[in-house]
Amino acid sequence: MNLAAIYHQAKSQYAYMYDRETLHLRLRTARTDVSSVTLIGGDPFSWIQVGENPPRWEWDKDSIAKKRMQLEYRTDLYDYWFVDVKPAHKRIRYGFVLESGNEKWLYGGCGFHDLKQNPQAEYETNYYFNYPFLNEEDLFQALDWVKKTIWYQIFPERFADGDPSNNPPGSLPWGSPASNEHPFYGGDLQGVIDRLDYIHDLGVNGIYFTPIFSAATNHKYDTIDYYRIDPAFGTNELFGRLVEEAHRRGIRIMLDAVFNHCGWFHPWWQDVVQKGSASQYYQCFHIKKDPVINFQVEEGKIPRLTNEERSHLNYATFAFTPLMPKWNTAHPLVKEHLFGAARYWTETYRIDGWRLDVSNEVPHAFWREFRQMIKAINPKIYILGENWDFSYPWLRGDQFDGVMNYQLSEPVWGLLAEEGNARRSLDITGYHDAINQLLTAYPKNVLPVLYNLLDSHDTARISSICGQNPQKVKLAYLLQFTFSGAPSIYYGSELGLTSPQGENRLCMPWNDLEAGQELRSFLKALILMRKSHPVFSSVDMRWLVVDADRKALLFEKRDEGSRLLLLISVNPQAVTLPLPVELQNCRLNDLFRGEEVTLPEELDLPPFAFHLWLERS
Repeated sequence: MNLAAIYHQAKSQYAYMYDRETLHLRLRTARTDVSSVTLIGGDPFSWIQVGENPPRWEWDKDSIAKKRMQLEYRTDLYDYWFVDVKPAHKRIRYGFVLESGNEKWLYGGCGFHDLKQNPQAEYETNYYFNYPFLNEEDLFQALDWVKKTIWYQIFPERFADGDPSNNPPGSLPWGSPASNEHPFYGGDLQGVIDRLDYIHDLGVNGIYFTPIFSAATNHKYDTIDYYRIDPAFGTNELFGRLVEEAHRRGIRIMLDAVFNHCGWFHPWWQDVVQKGSASQYYQCFHIKKDPVINFQVEEGKIPRLTNEERSHLNYATFAFTPLMPKWNTAHPLVKEHLFGAARYWTETYRIDGWRLDVSNEVPHAFWREFRQMIKAINPKIYILGENWDFSYPWLRGDQFDGVMNYQLSEPVWGLLAEEGNARRSLDITGYHDAINQLLTAYPKNVLPVLYNLLDSHDTARISSICGQNPQKVKLAYLLQFTFSGAPSIYYGSELGLTSPQGENRLCMPWNDLEAGQELRSFLKALILMRKSHPVFSSVDMRWLVVDADRKALLFEKRDEGSRLLLLISVNPQAVTLPLPVELQNCRLNDLFRGEEVTLPEELDLPPFAFHLWLERS
């Protein structure tokens, strides 16, 4: 038995509260290395007296409970085992009994014990892991409304120009080729208000805005005033009307909070630029040494630095961007300033969520305090972190409600991208392994509230990733919408908008909507299906076909009342796929064709085919 591959950790994604009474436990072993795993455990205080003179106590072996673990998921390297338990007194000491061939081992908090050599070790609770108590305060509380949300991400400067009078000087005609590095086109909040019916008709019920507060750039991630809507977008009052109009249509609003850094023209930073260490805001930033500014600056102008100057800054920034100085979020003035802004927009305009920019670069202590403050205003507000990597440390119930799930995006890109359009290429087996890894990376009560995206303002468009192949784009959306979590559509991607030469922020093509109607209609139907059938958002998946040769996969998802099956082929050639015996002659509802079908022994699949079936029990 490969003991080095076996892993478990208490109070982690391997051992977590699922609800007030239930504990979920996972164990990792090497792939196909272990034939069975049994959970063994009981109440840590079940002691009995076994001696009189002197009195001697030992754990009551008769109180022990055993439960077989199920093989939950398998990847190229590991098997993951799962079991749920309901400790009678909300506490448990536990271990794992692993068997393979003639081997039998106990694995606990003190390591491994060979039960063939020492059978009594199985009942030695000092060898076990411990979950001391299922405290309700530690329970991750998933927001029910987020599970039912389909997001629509809007980059305001490029969505719609509803009020040309507030366009920045030098704004280009809508949709025209860019004539400079950072062009403006005049998109604003009035444009969003004017198009809310379009958004509502698509079926989405949440809008995520990239930053809309006063800033110098078109992307607005360089905040100048956290308490003011950028004048090129409108006014605070206009934003209030947008929220009212969106809420009237059942659409929730999430804003982007840039609390890791501010912009060059933020007044506090400008005070430091002018006064150096004499500024009252000097300690509000991460300054390495004086002079703070060691490059040429012209008042009122954005400085232009050489690469050499960028690499020798005397203050910390976002990345190596000198125009975005990094906040010292531990400083009381900074916390008051940033928390005050979040409080203002939450209380005054009743927004529904905060997306936290580069959230993994901000201290955990700041986010814990932020959560307490913002949840006291609205317990149901959604706190979303922009974390690109594994993020469980932020998802323990004390910081975020969810993160942007790039761990789903990457496998979809890898499976469907044209050559060279993704960082890694995955075949069917590689996709299966990556998704199983994701499914075991987070607790089952966390996955339903992650923010699932295929593209964003930080990535290439999904259409471009897929080589502008509309069938592959549909496959990407099918994989997204049948995964647990809240799916997101980046504005214009529902029309097949592309990202030529890396340009992922093109103007919404309002004058050419017909060109994208086929894809939009597909997405509109898919959104309606997900809303109508809760099984779409259930967590667990069972793989029925993972055929690397034919480049096809088939999985099922179940809930109490139905079973959903998705079959896709990523093969550019037609292929005949044998179906599992358990599916042959099953009568299922074909969701896209709107008819009942009886599954044959094998299916002829054209290039990039799909089938989405539903069975009600």
